Amino acid sequence: MPGFLLSKLKQAQPSMRRRLFLYMGALAALLLAVLLVALLLLGRLKSPRAETEKALTFQMGAFRSDMASLWRNVSVMGVHLSQDMTALIEEQTPDFSSLNGDVAAVGALQEAMLEPLCQYVRQTDCSGAFIMLGASLSSDPAVDSHAGLYVQRGNAEHTTGDLLLYRGMADIGRRHKVMPHRKWAQEFDLSRFPGFAEHLEKASAPIERSCRTTEFITLPGTTEQAILLTVPMIGADGTVYGLCGFSVNQTYFLAHHAQPTGIGSLACVLSDSAEGLDVQRGLLTYPTGDFCFVPDELLEKRSLRGGLTAFAGSELSFVGISEPFTVAAGDEAPHDLTVLISKAAYDRAMLKSVIEIAALLMLLVFFAVGCCLFYTRRYLRPILEDIDHVTVAGGEKGKPIFEELLPISEKMRSHEEAVTILKAERQDAQDRAEQLLGEKLGLEEQVEGMQGQLDDSLAEIRRLAHLGKKELKPADYEKFLKGYAKLSTKELEICEALVSGLSTRQCAEQIGCASSTVDTYRKRVYEKTGIHRVRQLQLCVALMRMEQQEPETQKES
Repeated sequence: MPGFLLSKLKQAQPSMRRRLFLYMGALAALLLAVLLVALLLLGRLKSPRAETEKALTFQMGAFRSDMASLWRNVSVMGVHLSQDMTALIEEQTPDFSSLNGDVAAVGALQEAMLEPLCQYVRQTDCSGAFIMLGASLSSDPAVDSHAGLYVQRGNAEHTTGDLLLYRGMADIGRRHKVMPHRKWAQEFDLSRFPGFAEHLEKASAPIERSCRTTEFITLPGTTEQAILLTVPMIGADGTVYGLCGFSVNQTYFLAHHAQPTGIGSLACVLSDSAEGLDVQRGLLTYPTGDFCFVPDELLEKRSLRGGLTAFAGSELSFVGISEPFTVAAGDEAPHDLTVLISKAAYDRAMLKSVIEIAALLMLLVFFAVGCCLFYTRRYLRPILEDIDHVTVAGGEKGKPIFEELLPISEKMRSHEEAVTILKAERQDAQDRAEQLLGEKLGLEEQVEGMQGQLDDSLAEIRRLAHLGKKELKPADYEKFLKGYAKLSTKELEICEALVSGLSTRQCAEQIGCASSTVDTYRKRVYEKTGIHRVRQLQLCVALMRMEQQEPETQKES
């Protein structure tokens, strides 16, 4: 093998190694990308934020369904309670306006209402039920109090426990084994029940659409928070007898609406719609057997990526999602449903996910690098060693590992011969190009000569046109133009030959016809154009062509 080929191979060997290493690096990157895509498709690699948002969205769906079921039951039972109590009022009291100040009549009405009201409390998903009449035990119109009943479960965690009387006549409650609460009062003070007065004023049929909820209030004389659903009691003649409905307090809500979930440190809140989240104005519940402390303060809302919301307090922060929820059909503004987890739990989940993803990526990188090293040692290194064998003259290092590399030297010799042939062909191509260049110059000289002849012809045309203007009469020239426009193709051909100065015999040879035919066509040309001499015909044609060239020259300028 020639020495210069050996030197070339030795110089190319490092470059080849670099390319091979680059190829193996690209293969490792491709393998890593394929594994990552496979893991993504299989759901093994997911954003922790997206996972949290998905889990909270699923939990929100369960919480929303639970709340819809709760308040649908309470609303339906509230309508039935209103209908039953309205029927009792109309049956017991022919003249409802006479109840004011009539203690006996109000007592009889409460006696008839108490037992059915207790049955509704036991059958409804609620903590208590109430009936507020549009009448008072006092006949003084200045007194803003209303007679009625308010019964609540004695133990919110047990639906079969005793009931307590919060509003109504105490002796009537004792007779029905509904003991008065220590914060008992005989009548409703509307100032302690916000929204009742407004609902009484706006009460109208149908009552199904007049179901409304109050704001979250603290029950008078207690620390218990509750939301009250109110339904108007309207007689057949349109008389508003008062309000009735049910209450759901915090203790009952927490005991009976704990959320089944696998999320730790979760809190679910039904609250008034506001700029932030105020647990003091809402009902709060947790997962079964779990607890998440939410402080009694207004938590500021701030949007996060991925559909999540941050709830920031003075000391504790939370992450969750919130959406509006209409409790009752007559509510003017919706409430808010919120599910949230502590920010610390969210950060732990994020950190755990990042660590898992980092560990998985390191494992994949280790796997990809291991595969590349294996194939390098198994295949690439032997190939490089064989190239070294080939580059040594005579194969001094022995036989190569891959016998396929033995014919390389012969192929390189054949390639050298091919290169020599290509160089000779290249020299021939250069010679041919020089020859073509000479021919091109000759053609350019011919073109220049023809251009000179063309210029001479144009000068002759201008001269003849100038003479024609002097020698021809305008009438004869106009007659020529009209006749020239009527010439046939063959006549035009004969006319051009005559103008060019050819004789009859020369015209016949050029056109390929007999001399007599040329004479016949020449006579026709003279007859149509009114010209009888070749000289005049040449002048007319030159003048016509000159006039045709002038408009074109003006357009170009």
